[in-house]
Amino acid sequence: MTLDERIEKDLTELFNGKEVSSAKALSSLIEVSTKGLPQHFVGDRDAKTVFVMLNPGTNVNEADTDFARLTESFDRTDAEAFIKSYRCSKRDFGRNDRDRPDRFDVKQAAFLKPWKDTGISLPDDFPQNKETHLAAKEAVLMQKLQLELIPYCSARFEPDSRNIALIVPFVETLLDEIFRRERSAVIFGSRFFEAAFDEYNKAKGSPVIDMGAEKVSTTLPGREKKVSCRPVVLSWNGKTQKALIASTFPERTLADMPDVMQAYGAFCYGQFAK
Repeated sequence: MTLDERIEKDLTELFNGKEVSSAKALSSLIEVSTKGLPQHFVGDRDAKTVFVMLNPGTNVNEADTDFARLTESFDRTDAEAFIKSYRCSKRDFGRNDRDRPDRFDVKQAAFLKPWKDTGISLPDDFPQNKETHLAAKEAVLMQKLQLELIPYCSARFEPDSRNIALIVPFVETLLDEIFRRERSAVIFGSRFFEAAFDEYNKAKGSPVIDMGAEKVSTTLPGREKKVSCRPVVLSWNGKTQKALIASTFPERTLADMPDVMQAYGAFCYGQFAK
């Protein structure tokens, strides 16, 4: 299923007052919101840089009850108009949300600051100058494409490993969207993607995602624990794309350490660029 097909299916069901059937089908894997607004993407779908997260980190009940507020400005003429409003809201989220401080988005920007040819214009004195953080947040949300492995909200990502095969169709949606145009950088922000890609390769019976490179680790100034990442190569319809699993990215403590996150981004880019 393509990203557009998934968006249209989910948003049509929500417009008609139904639960999202694709979210309900994941119930044996992970608890996710079935009535809340999904987050299939944020930003520019034609961007040079793609950053893939696990899923939107919002409490299930909160996401379900917040649906009306989040969609109150959407055009409800019909399902098509509702879906168009959804796409515009996700495309323009960074601009519309520019005045709200967010540690997670600043963390993304700090990580990406050392990467080359990202298409993201970050302030020269970011992240050291805190006055630049809101501008960096807006840029990183507007000028890259953010995708989610599972677009449905949950406060914790704790999937049941016995049912991990349910993730396979969502990996396929990611691959289809990533390869929709040429990308300079593709980053997966969790070590869980190793398990997801192993499962995808097993389902396809061949190494669609080349996991041959070893995970590499290092110690950064200002941090005792090691950080790690793993280069991978994606394949889709005869094309290949270098990518990187930023295994340490989800650690919450790094959101308060933008200098360390910038150093981690430099380490990861060094491995990606080899």
